[in-house]
Parts: sequence; C-alpha cells; structure tokens
Amino acid sequence: MPGRILIADDRFASRLMLSALFSGAYYDILQSDRASEVVQIARTERPGAVLLSDGLDAPGAAGLCEALRASDCSDLLRIVITDRDDPARAAMLIASGADEVISRSCSDTEMLARVRRLFDHRARVSDLSMQGVGSLRPHGLAEAAGGFTRPARVAILSRVKSAADWAREIGRQLGGAQVRVIHDIEALPKGLDVLMLDGDDLGAQATVRLTARGMRGDDAPEVLIATSTLSGDVIAQALDIGAGGVVRQPPTNEEVIARIGLLHARRQRLSQLRDSLRVGLQSAMTDPLTGLFNRRYALPRVEAMMAEVAASGRPSALLMCDLDHFKWINDTFGHAAGDAVLQTVARVMRDHLGGMGLAARIGGEEFLIALPACGRVAAARFARELRQAVGELITPYPAAPEGLCVTMSIGVATADASIALPLDPADAAATLMTRADRALYGAKAAGRDCVMQDVHLKGGPRPIARSADRRRTVPGQLAG
Repeated sequence: MPGRILIADDRFASRLMLSALFSGAYYDILQSDRASEVVQIARTERPGAVLLSDGLDAPGAAGLCEALRASDCSDLLRIVITDRDDPARAAMLIASGADEVISRSCSDTEMLARVRRLFDHRARVSDLSMQGVGSLRPHGLAEAAGGFTRPARVAILSRVKSAADWAREIGRQLGGAQVRVIHDIEALPKGLDVLMLDGDDLGAQATVRLTARGMRGDDAPEVLIATSTLSGDVIAQALDIGAGGVVRQPPTNEEVIARIGLLHARRQRLSQLRDSLRVGLQSAMTDPLTGLFNRRYALPRVEAMMAEVAASGRPSALLMCDLDHFKWINDTFGHAAGDAVLQTVARVMRDHLGGMGLAARIGGEEFLIALPACGRVAAARFARELRQAVGELITPYPAAPEGLCVTMSIGVATADASIALPLDPADAAATLMTRADRALYGAKAAGRDCVMQDVHLKGGPRPIARSADRRRTVPGQLAG
C-alpha cells in the first residue's frame, strides 16, 4: 500500500528512531533487521517504500536495490539511509536503483520532505499510467544515468563565475548532455529536462521562489537544488513546492551527475506516460479508419454546441451525411475498397471543414458535421459544396483501374435560441439530430446525391441542391 514503509536496519536504535519519525508522520511501518528477508517481505506486504540502511549485511543496500528493481515489486520506492558523507557512494547507490539517498545527518523535516516528494512523484506516475493497464505500469523511478534515448538538457541558474566550469564538467560526464548557465529564470530554455538551482548563491527566498516558477506546466523541468548552506526547513519547503531533489555538495562531484541522470529519467518516464495517455485518449475519441471523431466524442460536442446556442443566441447547424449505394462498393470490390473510399471522403470533409467545426463518423458510411455559429444559408452552402466535392472524388484502387466514385446525400438542420432555450442541451441536441436525420431521409427519398434542408418540421424537408447530369447513373460504379 502507498502509505506503508518497510524499514530495514540491523541496528535496533536506528530502526526505532526511523520508525518513530515516520509513524509520527502517519505512515504504516513494517520493520526488518535482516537483509535476507527484505525482498520476501516486500513481495508479501507490498509496502509503498523500503528504507534501507547502508550498513546492512550482504547483499547490502546496493544489492537490495538491484534485487528489488529486478523483482515483481519493482514499482516500490527504494530509499537508502546512509551514515557516509561520500558523493561517490551516493552515485553508486543511485546507479544500483536507489530512488533517493539520504544522510542520517539530514534534519527530520528535510528527510520527511524527501520521502514525501518521492511518494508524490510516484502518485503522478501511477495516475498517468492508469494502474491495471500492464503496458503502462511503472517499473520503478530510478534508472541508470547512461540509459537514456537522448542526452539530457540541463540549465544551471547561478551567478558565480565557477558555474561555467560546473556546466562543462556536467556535460562531459553526462556524455553529450546540453548544459548551459543562465542568470535569470526568464532565460529558461524551452524543452529543458533539469534545472539546477545554486541555492548558496541565490539564497533561501529566491531558491524557493524560483523553484515554484520553474515548476509551472506539464513541460516544466525537474528542479535540483545544490546547496551546502540552506536549512532543512528551506529545502523541505522547496521539495513540497515541487523540487525533484537536493544535493548538499559542491556541484562538481559524482552525486550531482547521478542525481541529474535520475531526474532526467523521471522526467522522461512522465513524458512517455503523458504521450501514451494522449494517444489513448485520442484513440478513444477518433475513428481508427478515417481519423475523424467518433460518435462517443461527437454527441457531447453537439450538446455543448446547443448550450452555446441557448447562451449566445447565435444559430448553429448540423449535417447528417450518408454515402449512396455504399454497399455496392463493398459487395463488388470488397471491404478494403470501401475502406479506401471512406478514408478519401474523410479527407475531403476535413479539407472543407478547416477549423470551423467538427466532423465525425457515426456509423458505417454515415457522418455527422457540426457547424457552430453557422446560419441556415451558410450551412446550405457548405453542404452543397461538400456534396459536389465528394461527387467529384475518384478513389484509386488496384482492382478498379479508373478509380472508385461515390455520391453523398446530406440532411441539414439548424437551430437558434428559440429552439435551444426551452430544452436542456441533451434534449436540444437530440431534437436537432432528429431533424437532420429526417432531412437526410428526405434526400435519400428524393433520389440521393442531393442536399435537403429541414425547416423546423414545417412543410417537411426542402431540397436545396440536386445533381446535374452526371457521367454515371449509379453512384459507386467505376468512373468513366
């Protein structure tokens, strides 16, 4: 469970102090004094985090981090508590899979803030990965610094002259990383992965303020605070605002490099999850064959359009479109041919629509087009031009040397505030769709390949466009 921590320490007094600290912060505490049972307890109890003493017997903290990362509970947080003030040791532990390395000399406030920050970060990962979807499930937060698909982009915010030397050293050790020094947060480059703040140069208030500014937006970089002077309370405040980590060493050692790599990996992971979620949401909203919106997405948008009609008084229009004799194409040339025609028609719809409305595939060969803030005359003109463009289409297909042709029947309905106001948006949308459907049926009954307009159910549908002499008599036959 996320709020449960397993404390693994073979020293009773140390284990007792850590247990008191974290239980006082309302974590559920498990304890172990033997390294050999840590992995099994983690598998059985499923804690949210494991706090490992760096003094544990073999396999030691580094070995346990590696074992836990490779196990079926790899998504738990791995935190090493160490007595050693050794940057090289901290870097090695991070490379072994530690999500955080915390010195015992760290204040209680800062230690709790560091752990709290890790839990917050893991919650973001869990939210984005939609737990239960195996392909998106997180596999831990720590990665080796050298395993990235592209070099890190790093900026150091500092006004000291030695910052340029830090940048060169970090770039060299991170293997091609783009590292630059900036003197003002306004010069923050776009697409940055890690922003390192020189806390000693900036001071307490500026460090906290700039941390908050640097964390704005989903595309914000991870923030690493480098300091040897800021208090634990200041560090805790910066971590709670969103800083990703802190290093209490001069920024020229192995630990800084490891922590930048760790933060880069975390940001890459979040970016990948956001991309996966974005693709998933896009798939849920769109028809995979045509790339148009699907019915599930379109119907709420029509309701929103009707709500806007009621609020603004500006009319809007709805078109129901159906390809004529489409079954003939599928029966004659196969469904692959029908798919090719649907894709071609969808491209024409997008081209004609531009950015002025919404087009959706709501059935096999049936489409919906919503035109916000569009009156009757403009909607009729749009429908007439679309019908003509579809009628002139020739879809290339191997089995049809001269290409496939199809025509379209369109029903048009418009609504203004006098129609939308008496009804709630859902009922108003349903009424508008019924009118557009009735107009479409009228177009079909009138001989197809035409546009019919609904007139508020008075007098029935009215034709506003009919086909002229055509080169073919049966829509869907070979062009010729």
